[in-house]
Amino acid sequence: MGELDLRGFDPFHLLVAEPGRVRLWSWDGVEVSERELGAGLHMIVNSGLEGEGQLEGATEDAYMAARLDHFRPRLTAAVRPSPGFEEGVEAAWGEWLPFVNGGGLPRADHRALLPLLDLGDGRVWGTTSVSLVALRRDGLRYDFSAAPGDAGAWTRVL
Repeated sequence: MGELDLRGFDPFHLLVAEPGRVRLWSWDGVEVSERELGAGLHMIVNSGLEGEGQLEGATEDAYMAARLDHFRPRLTAAVRPSPGFEEGVEAAWGEWLPFVNGGGLPRADHRALLPLLDLGDGRVWGTTSVSLVALRRDGLRYDFSAAPGDAGAWTRVL
């Protein structure tokens, strides 16, 4: 495969997982970085792994920090899911599913995982879809929702 030309793409983070190895590729608009992730809970937000990247302003950084500060202790305290392949979405993701469905926060709350924010001047920014993916030695599970916050909108993809 040749060199990737990402100059036409907005910045992004891509989690690449395979049995025995997980990497995070981040494109900041100038260069791509790659880092290995070990076992454990990792939170990736718009500004990067654990919010360590730089966004365009203090407001965005504050939103990412609020999100991390609110959800990290809750996810850490919840029973870690171990999704099976035959289970329904609720059984598969257990205590984590309510967090991914919004965690009881209104979408306009700056801590929300599924934000829908009025930026003023007729501009609105929000999350338009959510994915839950589990990689195990014996296969992959992938659940998707195109209606963030709607607990009944999940579809099993794989």
